[in-house]
Amino acid sequence: MLRNRLKSIRYRHEMNQVEFATFLGVAKGTYNTWERERRQPSLSMALVIADKLRCDVKEIFYLE
Repeated sequence: MLRNRLKSIRYRHEMNQVEFATFLGVAKGTYNTWERERRQPSLSMALVIADKLRCDVKEIFYLE
């Protein structure tokens, strides 16, 4: 199962969900489904997220 560390990353950046979603360029509702792991972003969006966070995609997403 694909998991993510978006919530902990958001906390490190000291942002609420609305601020972080805006930073990533997505709707708050979309971001919320990712953070709660009800859905995962597409591969292309995962790469955009990693680029915006200036980290490797494996630091955000992992297999459990």
